[in-house]
Amino acid sequence: MKKIKLKKKRKFKFRLFAYAFIMFLGYELSFNIIMNIKLVNSNEDFLKALLTDSSYHLLYEKKSQDIFTKIFTKIFDVNKPVSILQNTLHFSPNTENMTYVNNPKLKEVENLKQDPTVYIYNTHQSEAYQGNALEGYNISPGVMMASYILQEKLAAQNIKADVMQDNITDYLNLNNMKYSQSYNVSRIFLQDALEKYPNYKLIIDLHRDALSKDKSTTIINNKSCAKISFVVGTKHQNYQENLNTTNKIENKIKQKYPALTRGVITKGEQGSNGIYNQDLNKNIILIEIGGEENTIDEVLNTIELIAPIIKEFVNET
Repeated sequence: MKKIKLKKKRKFKFRLFAYAFIMFLGYELSFNIIMNIKLVNSNEDFLKALLTDSSYHLLYEKKSQDIFTKIFTKIFDVNKPVSILQNTLHFSPNTENMTYVNNPKLKEVENLKQDPTVYIYNTHQSEAYQGNALEGYNISPGVMMASYILQEKLAAQNIKADVMQDNITDYLNLNNMKYSQSYNVSRIFLQDALEKYPNYKLIIDLHRDALSKDKSTTIINNKSCAKISFVVGTKHQNYQENLNTTNKIENKIKQKYPALTRGVITKGEQGSNGIYNQDLNKNIILIEIGGEENTIDEVLNTIELIAPIIKEFVNET
């Protein structure tokens, strides 16, 4: 009798465990399906969602913790993330006229009919922000995505901005050039942009720094923000004009959000670039937003703060 009772208890425990496990799997499967409906699989859609809800990226982090995601990412290789501008290329044999097609155009920008007053580009297009949970979705948050966020936030301030459409990395590769020659390449594309439209009031080379999280992050208005800094090259005779432009913008930021800026750095010593293409126009600035450990939503929070300040500068220029 005791043996029979023990068997029944074991069967009961086993059934209880089995039911609990089935319920758990059901919950995880349902969660997985719901999350898949909410998530997007391209940089363009991710950017649009992020502009609507700055916490949108957290869905990917939750998804990455799901048991099914953990199992399948162990079994299958996840896709490598692609850049926001890594679409089909059209370029001539000499690679000087490279342009992108199917680039994302966001609603606010499309509604502006005035001439552009700001130009945004990225000499180091491959500089990325933190986003491991996004890798399986072909989403790569980096400085190029930050440029489009800035473009959209400026559009909301009624300031039209152009974003560089050229691929510096491909130009380097096709011409057997080194990464250290990136400024030579961005100079070619920037000169072309200035020739087509010489009346930009502000030109921004947007970068990401290589700082630890504690040095590249601050809290403003209860939001985590990526700190910014500015770099001015002093190896050309008119650098003081670039420095004046940079100081005006940095001072405006410092007045409103002193914890946001890490200041203006001048570089002209041996071993540094010392020019950064700033000799081409007095209103070219180089801005570093955040570090390699910052997330794209922290960059977005920062851009939301500085966009009205950039508008203020442009309207005064």
